[in-house]
Amino acid sequence: MKILDLDMDYFMEKVAHTPLKNSKRLDDEYYVKSVWTEKRVRDFLEKNLGLSKENKIKGRIVKGHDEALYFWEELIKNDQLVDPFEVVHVDSHADLGLGCFSDDFIQEKLIMMPVEKRRKTRTYEFNGKIERINIGDYLLWAIAYRMISRLTYCANPNDDKNDYSWDIMKDFHEELIFDKKVTNIIQLKCNSKMEMPNYNSEDSYKKKYLEGAIKEPEVEFIIIPTIEDVSYKGDFDFAVLAQSPNYTPANADYIMDIFREYIIEI
Repeated sequence: MKILDLDMDYFMEKVAHTPLKNSKRLDDEYYVKSVWTEKRVRDFLEKNLGLSKENKIKGRIVKGHDEALYFWEELIKNDQLVDPFEVVHVDSHADLGLGCFSDDFIQEKLIMMPVEKRRKTRTYEFNGKIERINIGDYLLWAIAYRMISRLTYCANPNDDKNDYSWDIMKDFHEELIFDKKVTNIIQLKCNSKMEMPNYNSEDSYKKKYLEGAIKEPEVEFIIIPTIEDVSYKGDFDFAVLAQSPNYTPANADYIMDIFREYIIEI
């Protein structure tokens, strides 16, 4: 099964990196003027993603992008979605944990748990504080939950496309991203017996870490760095759009109304 996972900040020429807090919206003219026109949004939904108002897809509009994960769990619980499934992630951010605190917890502790217990885990401790799944790492949690078998990241062409941690890659290897589609492999792993690495040689560190490591299933990770190469035929089982108010100006909210024309809200 295949999920379309959209974020409204993809439809902007300028990408915000630091989320605003206290429910504030981006009001700088720099971002306001960067929002796509209605025609451009519709063209992308119809011509690039293949969505159709005549053949609507069941879906939902959420506020924070981490709510997409809870939507998928709801669908699984109701026997509407079978996992593992494919996710097409159209966003200005990879949401794979870069800049978050969860990476070490997920790779050192979470994946050591049985899958059923993992999926009940929502929080972890960092520096004496309780942290939880958030908008920047929910896809990494979904991979650790073994929900995702294939992930395509349609990245905003106006920003970095490699905003993820190299240590979630299989054998710590990643193909460099330029202006063409690339395929990497995500493979979470844990080597709890690993001592602090000797950084004299990166290859030596990789070899030492991988020796005896417990490895998760491989997840194909495709990065599409251009709008032109985003090409689907609307063959999605479900679709979700995140408003992401921390990263979008208020004048982008009209996109939610447009999206509603292409889905059956559930």
